[in-house]
Amino acid sequence: MARRHHWEHDMTAPVPIAPLAIALIGFGEAGAAIARGLCGENGWRSHTRPGDNRPRRVIAIDTALDRDDRGRALSAEARRLDVAITRDYVAALREADLVFCAVPGENALEAAQSAAPLLRPGAVYLDLCTITGRMAEDDRRVVEGAGARYVDIAVMGTFFGHGHKAPMLLAGPDAAAVSPWMVDNGFVASVLGTKPGSASAVKMMRSVVIKGLEALAVESLVAARRQGILEEVMGCFGDLDLVTFRQYVTTLLETHLVHARRRWEEMELVERTLQETGVEPLMTRAIVRSHRRTVDAGIAPADGKVPPLDMALELLSRQAVRGHSPDNE
Repeated sequence: MARRHHWEHDMTAPVPIAPLAIALIGFGEAGAAIARGLCGENGWRSHTRPGDNRPRRVIAIDTALDRDDRGRALSAEARRLDVAITRDYVAALREADLVFCAVPGENALEAAQSAAPLLRPGAVYLDLCTITGRMAEDDRRVVEGAGARYVDIAVMGTFFGHGHKAPMLLAGPDAAAVSPWMVDNGFVASVLGTKPGSASAVKMMRSVVIKGLEALAVESLVAARRQGILEEVMGCFGDLDLVTFRQYVTTLLETHLVHARRRWEEMELVERTLQETGVEPLMTRAIVRSHRRTVDAGIAPADGKVPPLDMALELLSRQAVRGHSPDNE
């Protein structure tokens, strides 16, 4: 019989959630953006009012409240949004049906451990922290051990640009129950699957590319500006607009095995160019090493034909990229 994973249960008829009280753990950029979306567009508020037929409350928790300039700014923003805010986990969490946790990734487990003893049975804990899949599993174990429900959420964009409408991927047995409520309240949410941690893993792999591009742009465009050719370099990116980003990345990977040697030799010259400009080629050195690794693996197709993406990745995984795949259980 196939082994059944701890995160699997019957998902045939997920029961939609209908929270009346929401707690926000962390009131930084993410927490404040969520509060603005809920209170500004959807009528949530800090306290019930006479005549409310269906009172809906938002309560924020941030341990930095009023302790310094940032903490005082949090308090002012909460008052502006009509959101109750406190340092105290107790009162807020004991009445919350739904909890958003949006703290720095290194504090995610501490936040889950602090919250867990206070969570209502059956409450839904939405983990928006930027964490690894294994860290998400640690958070899940703590939350579910307290009788609450855990959903792993990866924010695939920035709250700065999108507010609470930043695209989100949800993963976990209760993701399908949470998604309709989020969409109804203005979130751009989609369900990835039932395995907690998979959404976080998607975000991490996306970040390799996106943050890598950021670092590459710093290196390239500082050097371009020093040479007085910034606008020309920016203009030459126009060919990327002719295809989707997904198509472009796929093409790079599919042609990598065939053209790794030529690209490696070119990047060695790029490294020298940056050095001549006075820019330390941190990222470029890594590119040189990466392409050299593929060349040294000797996996260029003998017939010079470009392989499909899956075949290219399989060859790179088995013969070029160091390290072993973890057990996929």
